[in-house]
Amino acid sequence: MRTSVRAVQALALLAGFYLIALGCLAALAAVDVLILTHSDTVGSAGGLKLVGVTLLVAIPLLRGVFFVRRPKDVAPPGVSVSEQQQPELWARVRTLADQVGTRAPAEIRLIPAVNAAVSENPRLLGLIPGHRRMLIGVPLMIGLTEPQLDAVLAHELGHYSNRDTRLAGITVRGRQSLIAVVQHARAGGRHVTASLFARYANLYIRVSESVGRRQELAADLAAARIAGRDHAAAALRQLPALDAAYDFYLDRYAGVGWDAGLLPLAEEFYGGFRSLLGSAQRQEELEKVRREPPVQETSPYDSHPPITERVAALEALPPDGRTVTGAERPALAVLRDVAPLFAAVAATALSPRAAGKRPVPWPELASGAGRAALVADCAKLTDAAGRALGRPLQSLPDLLGAIDAGWLDAVRAQLPAAAPAADGPPSDAAADALRPLVLLALLDQGRVAFTQSWEQVLHLDFPDPALREALGPAVESAVATPPDTTPLRALLGTGQPSA
Repeated sequence: MRTSVRAVQALALLAGFYLIALGCLAALAAVDVLILTHSDTVGSAGGLKLVGVTLLVAIPLLRGVFFVRRPKDVAPPGVSVSEQQQPELWARVRTLADQVGTRAPAEIRLIPAVNAAVSENPRLLGLIPGHRRMLIGVPLMIGLTEPQLDAVLAHELGHYSNRDTRLAGITVRGRQSLIAVVQHARAGGRHVTASLFARYANLYIRVSESVGRRQELAADLAAARIAGRDHAAAALRQLPALDAAYDFYLDRYAGVGWDAGLLPLAEEFYGGFRSLLGSAQRQEELEKVRREPPVQETSPYDSHPPITERVAALEALPPDGRTVTGAERPALAVLRDVAPLFAAVAATALSPRAAGKRPVPWPELASGAGRAALVADCAKLTDAAGRALGRPLQSLPDLLGAIDAGWLDAVRAQLPAAAPAADGPPSDAAADALRPLVLLALLDQGRVAFTQSWEQVLHLDFPDPALREALGPAVESAVATPPDTTPLRALLGTGQPSA
């Protein structure tokens, strides 16, 4: 009932906006008529100037009220799946729509995002239903269980079972009109007009968004009724964890070879995300996010209540006997032919800038990206040595020769200071800069290798544990006071320093 009252308030404010706008236009028109009919009093030139001023005020009002275009129904990147291709998914969505009490979508589209939504492009300010599309993120299919997926989809469908959502098209249109008036007025330097309608827009948005927040909580109740209280709460806890995991995956794994011109194969893209989520270490990290969802900054204009508030509201409901057992099937069980389907979705996720990148298997991606990262890390020392020696550094043996010749202090002076350590004394800047150069030499000798690991980004594998143990002391000895390059030369097999 309170939501209905808020919705009516939003409509009343929207009507008030149109009345104020039309009243202003009528007043401006009346002023123009007076000016033109009394042009002999103010002078024809002065009258035209005054009319021009009124037009400058009227134009943003006209554009905002009458010329705000309805957004085109453009589908986001992804792949639409037919009922013939995915009968189990379509049957599940139709069943959920019946349980919620709304019509099923006309299209189901899998998208490369941690998101689910139902969109509709209605006509006549939202009064006539339009094409209804359900969006389901592939990361959700990978990271949720079947009951959790039911809860998420029932929530999205639940927005359309509430009669108040029939007013959504009108309120959205009103918000677009108000924002357009303010933007056009500010762009034209008409600050008085902009300030007037900005204040009204703030009030309108606050009221309309409060309706949205109540509808979110109502949709959560629909999800709990259909999927079970505990499953609905678990789904809400899982969403921020999946969001964090997917962002981490895109940045640190799928994008790790970007600068080296490498990308994962489309057919392996979402398999990588599944592997990341399957890592015991990563699950421990994500469990912390599930237990304590991140605190969200809120404002009166947020259409969604904080996750913590929504979880608390669900967990305050009486138990319904549908507890989380850990034996639930993954949401992927409702899909057929997952590999080619996910490959097609992954291909839509790539930006145009990815056209020049080379797709490679995960082991090759780890190897190429790891080497490129080492080469980039070597630049600090090679640049410093070049400035100190007055010539380009040729190789690691060239650097060791310069150290033996007494150039270490000059090279060290060209290096930036080491970053302070979180605990303990700061590390040696020269040792930190020399280590990548030594690792690159060992990599080229085939004695170490970058291997794919879902526990550690760019994991450098040492097949010989003794080599790992000897590396640190050898590097430290080469930059000690006085320096001794003999252990490092022995480790690399570059021969002994010349006398």
